[in-house]
Amino acid sequence: MEIMGNKVPVCKYCGKEYIENKDIPANFPEFIREAMRYRPACNCEEKQEKKRREEQEKERQRQCLMNKVKRYKDISVIDKKFLDSRFDNADMADKHMAMAKKYAENFIKYGTAEGGILLYSGVGTGKTYATACICNELMSNGKTVLVMNLGLYYLKLRREWAEAENDVLNYVKTCDLLVIDDLGTENVSEFTKEKMFNLIDTRYRANKPMLITTNLTPDEIREKLGSRIADRIAGSCLEYEVKGESKRKFDKKAFAEWLTA
Repeated sequence: MEIMGNKVPVCKYCGKEYIENKDIPANFPEFIREAMRYRPACNCEEKQEKKRREEQEKERQRQCLMNKVKRYKDISVIDKKFLDSRFDNADMADKHMAMAKKYAENFIKYGTAEGGILLYSGVGTGKTYATACICNELMSNGKTVLVMNLGLYYLKLRREWAEAENDVLNYVKTCDLLVIDDLGTENVSEFTKEKMFNLIDTRYRANKPMLITTNLTPDEIREKLGSRIADRIAGSCLEYEVKGESKRKFDKKAFAEWLTA
């Protein structure tokens, strides 16, 4: 704070005048006494400092989270498109988006969720987008999220074997939210079914929530992946069908007009 002449300084946030400080020790040097001559009559500066510290802590947590994400980038579907998916940019008229936002809000409010969600439907209806919005909302509030692509996960296991599986399963057990994107699109074999069961069972036994997106119905999951996996999912996730037409339609007319413009 710089005092110009005898002018009383004011708070730069609320405009309230400072008050004269009567408690300055007499033995202080004159330049220090002059610097301490006035003190704020409000607590705006303390509030701003608290806000600054909170923002620093949030950024620290975000950086810690991103470091963890980078560690598992070879099995993750988090990319720029995923990170740009936000509720602020979403069509909240869609019922599944309203549900997703409520899930994220309650997760943050209570620190976790009592259960997970299986989002299923045909392609292009917005399952992954809704899930990405939930993840970004949670990550913005300091929650740890692991978003997995099973095809990439199986590839990692074939390259690195047991050490890689133990490493991933330890994080699966401890992260705040596990997301499995596009369940059932990968080739199914005894190897992949066993590894998928280990993954889902680890999360199930940790009693922590997971979000799963799939183009398969619950009955098709049971038929394709087996009852062990289907039962674990049914025992920990609400089955939610995302209804509506695909949003991935290609507007051929608009594209043709663009070509001839």
